[in-house]
Amino acid sequence: MGKRKYLFSLMVVMVVVGVVAPVFAEGKTPRILMVGDSWAWFMYLNRSLRDALEDMGLGAYEEVGIFTTVPGSEVSQWVNPKWLEQVKKELDNYPTIDIIHLSVGGNDFLNNWRIDMPPEAKEALFQQVVRDTETVIHTLLEMKPNLRVALIEYDYINKGRGRARCQELNLAGAELSRRRMEMCKKIERCRHIQTYGVMQYYFGVSSDIPPRTVTLPGQYPNYQPFPGGNPDYCNDKKAMMDDVHLSGEGYYYLARYCIEVIYKEWLTNSASSLVVSKSEKKRN
Repeated sequence: MGKRKYLFSLMVVMVVVGVVAPVFAEGKTPRILMVGDSWAWFMYLNRSLRDALEDMGLGAYEEVGIFTTVPGSEVSQWVNPKWLEQVKKELDNYPTIDIIHLSVGGNDFLNNWRIDMPPEAKEALFQQVVRDTETVIHTLLEMKPNLRVALIEYDYINKGRGRARCQELNLAGAELSRRRMEMCKKIERCRHIQTYGVMQYYFGVSSDIPPRTVTLPGQYPNYQPFPGGNPDYCNDKKAMMDDVHLSGEGYYYLARYCIEVIYKEWLTNSASSLVVSKSEKKRN
């Protein structure tokens, strides 16, 4: 199943490669590698980061993601060394890349979580997703000493699952996000970007919530408020392409948010200034 999804993704992106390939001839420096599922895939196809970088005065840089984004993929598949070999190949092909934009785990949650699951089954699912995410992050960081990984979370979606309403599904997703946030705090050269509520901030929700009236999600180091926005609501339809994926404008705002909270800092500062060496930690 995973192999078929991967091959399908490659066929689709090869169709569009003729469109996006000329971008690399403009003299931009690849700095960000998109890795993961459809949220990373759509962001790359829309060139959300490229456009946001240009609009924010960082147009000298761009992202790569043709062969490292697989729609429908689960983090349980990305722990496979053969999948991660493709990431290493792209890092070798583009030696200037020093940031990975990682979007994984959402499909593991959506495909397996049910509101009427026994508590121990829910706990086991959450623990497995966290463990697999941690494994992927550590493996990525081992590929290059100056590489940094940002784990990008998801946002409220507009569908329920089984007996769960969208609000209940979103709250469960946010709880999984909280656990992965705590995990990322313990990993050097890794940052968790909390994103629940970003779409509500930019789009509002129908006539009930005007744009820019809810709180943005908190970020490192205390991540308060958590989550952002208003979890009693799902997202406005203008923010969504369907019930699960953001619209083109939605992914653009997500890209801008990632740049604002961490990518601008990473793009303008060397990794050595952001990482405490092991020797320094030992002395302290």
